[in-house]
Amino acid sequence: MTNWETTAPAQAITPAATLLLLRERAAEVEVLMMRRGQALRFMGGMWVFPGGRVDPSDCTPAAAALVPADVEPAQGRLCAIDGEPLPGSLALGLRVAACRETFEEAGLLLVRRRDGRAVAPGDLRPLHAERERVTRTPGGFTDLLAAAGLLLDVGQLVYWSHWITPSHEPRRFDTRFFALSMPQGQWASVDRRESTDLAWLTPRDACHAAERGEMQLAPPTLLTLEDLDEAHTHHGGVTAMLAAERGRATPPVMPRIRVESSTMHVLLPWDPAYAQAQGEGSTAPAGYPPHLTRRRSSLVIPREALSR
Repeated sequence: MTNWETTAPAQAITPAATLLLLRERAAEVEVLMMRRGQALRFMGGMWVFPGGRVDPSDCTPAAAALVPADVEPAQGRLCAIDGEPLPGSLALGLRVAACRETFEEAGLLLVRRRDGRAVAPGDLRPLHAERERVTRTPGGFTDLLAAAGLLLDVGQLVYWSHWITPSHEPRRFDTRFFALSMPQGQWASVDRRESTDLAWLTPRDACHAAERGEMQLAPPTLLTLEDLDEAHTHHGGVTAMLAAERGRATPPVMPRIRVESSTMHVLLPWDPAYAQAQGEGSTAPAGYPPHLTRRRSSLVIPREALSR
């Protein structure tokens, strides 16, 4: 048992995956961000990273057949909220979901040939033409790649962090964040269904825009941007950062909420006030790694954000 173990959830929590697509620009790291449609009930109008819930088709034998065999030993690092290893089908399904959602929302394919060779961007055009159909068809993504004889390049994914929606929210997600360099020769585009805009931003610029009220960011997004900025500064480049951070500590982070008049305080497990706040979550904040605890321990946001 780890010392960041959390209590058992009181209600069902949907597994989800998010992908941090990174590129180097003028010695700075940029990350792909997308703005969700304002009319969407969940996080409408907010800027996010590509991602979404795990579909049943992501955990099937057909999906597992698209994952290179050398990825399987890494499954054990993905654990449930109670610290127990995830079932192999879900551990793989989270990675498949990250790739599938990135194709559906951003039009990017994270694939390689079965012999390990890269796929020329021109050879991917017929698959891109199927994007809308695949998005509407359960299992369409795995069928598309299987017919093309391609594998998902999930071995390149770096498991970055693990966030769980606070227990006060009616819709809850158990989300794994993965990081990856932007595939060469491809261009991101919005799907116009869930996302209306996209931008390549430095983490610092995105955080400053949020401070000025120009971008709406959920707390996990903001904390992840700060984490990316710090890690890139420390390692000096995207390639070096991803290599060094592979195998980083990824304890589950489940904030607790304290509401005061017109604001709500989002308390992270290492905040001294966390233990007194209501909600599920870690009872041993001392176990969280330095790359989390050396930054902020709480956020104050408008109360109306509770309804997003």
